[in-house]
Amino acid sequence: MIAMTLIVCLNSQPAECRPEPIAFQGSVMQCALFGGHVAAEWVGTHPKWFVSKWRCGERPGQDA
Repeated sequence: MIAMTLIVCLNSQPAECRPEPIAFQGSVMQCALFGGHVAAEWVGTHPKWFVSKWRCGERPGQDA
């Protein structure tokens, strides 16, 4: 499983940011390709926030 993390910031205070881990089923390549779509869905349900960036990678402790 891949770890996907959104970096989200408040619309009203753009310097107020935090990581938001997201469950993602798929490969790192799929995460990179579809991460924008996942981020847009998240923003659709969290309108006070915007996504500054996202990252995808192997979950810590996972055997390759």
